[in-house]
Amino acid sequence: MYSRVLRHIKPKDLRESLTLRFTEILNPMFWVGDSLKPEVREALMNFAEAFAAYVDLDERAMVDVLLLGGNAGYNYTQYSDLDVHIVVDPKFIPDCNPDLLDQYYMDKKTLWELTHNVTIYGVKAEPYIERPKVTRKKSQGVYSLLKKSWIQEPTRIEGDVDEKDIEKKVNNFKSKIDALIKNENADGLKELVKKLRDGRSVSLQKYGEYGFENMVFKELRNQGYIDKVRTVVVNLKSRSLSL
Repeated sequence: MYSRVLRHIKPKDLRESLTLRFTEILNPMFWVGDSLKPEVREALMNFAEAFAAYVDLDERAMVDVLLLGGNAGYNYTQYSDLDVHIVVDPKFIPDCNPDLLDQYYMDKKTLWELTHNVTIYGVKAEPYIERPKVTRKKSQGVYSLLKKSWIQEPTRIEGDVDEKDIEKKVNNFKSKIDALIKNENADGLKELVKKLRDGRSVSLQKYGEYGFENMVFKELRNQGYIDKVRTVVVNLKSRSLSL
């Protein structure tokens, strides 16, 4: 899967068949201009501290708490979560194996989401753990909840884009997913989602929020296809293990 950036985007609606939108302002549900509402910041900090306690995180290890994603930029939609990243310094974690630690935090995140449903004004807050000094594209908004300030302000992208490119790629993946589900091909579904996630990761690192593969992934997620794959794979796996 190749990577490219949507360099020419106007802050306007895309095709009606797509959920993605580009706006000229930050989400007014959470922001006043470019300032985060105090009650939103307080609620997100409480959320981060609760998750930190859930994963038994030493308070000294919490270097920062960041808000990222669509709700820290100009491409939020009704499907955008509040992505809260806790920046953890491994030196405060005894006997730390970084790879095992990352897997532990991912497992705890999964368990958290099975037992918690925290929302801010109806929008889901989603926790992440990350290491310090993550490099991000300049177009991506990064807001420090701990410091009450932007680390990196989001960029408005202007110009024109042929949204047919996004729609065509999304429809292609939807057809593949539907065919794999019809044939009950769990391995094929897992491989396809891995391809989507890998492409998205490269796209984010290289181009930021407006990378083509990131936009395609988000559209598939918004239309429910990522959750659909996850549900089908779990059900097929459970059925294969049942007597």
